Amino acid sequence: VVIAVIGLFEELHEWNRVNIPGYVEIFIDTPLIELKKRDPKGLYKRYEVGDIKNIAGIDLKVDFPKNPDIHIKWSKDRSVESMFNELLKKYTLD
Repeated sequence: VVIAVIGLFEELHEWNRVNIPGYVEIFIDTPLIELKKRDPKGLYKRYEVGDIKNIAGIDLKVDFPKNPDIHIKWSKDRSVESMFNELLKKYTLD
């Protein structure tokens, strides 16, 4: 089972490790500028015009994982497929 979450707090990361059997933390490290480009729900644009608040990484502090099991860094030269292949390689070999 794969669950995608924004774990805003270090306490949540630790709770997951202790309480979820077989838990594997994967941090897909994507810069804010790229997230703003994608913005499929228009959240960043709505924030910029003052329609909404409480956006992770903008006005909400985020505790990024300190020691994820797998850390994948995004770059503009990488495809989603290459990142997925890196994930598979790291998870199956470690």
